[in-house]
Amino acid sequence: MDSYLVCYDISDPKRLRRVARACEDYGYRKQYSVFLVRVSATDFVRLRSCLYELIDLNADQVLFIPITDACLNRTEALGRPTENYDANDVVIVL
Repeated sequence: MDSYLVCYDISDPKRLRRVARACEDYGYRKQYSVFLVRVSATDFVRLRSCLYELIDLNADQVLFIPITDACLNRTEALGRPTENYDANDVVIVL
């Protein structure tokens, strides 16, 4: 499984909700527009394809930032606490 931060900037509220729901199917919300996604290569392609269909390519942006387990273990937060990464977390997509 690979880990990614999926970050997005969506200009339309309706598309924003759809993108957020799609990301919730694959990962965990870390901030309002940031998700931690741990997926197989196949599911990563599915997620990218889904988001590609949902966004306006001229107005919106989605970033897929690959991260390693070492990076996840060194994550720091200021302010409101964040949940620690758990290597045993599993996402089930139906």
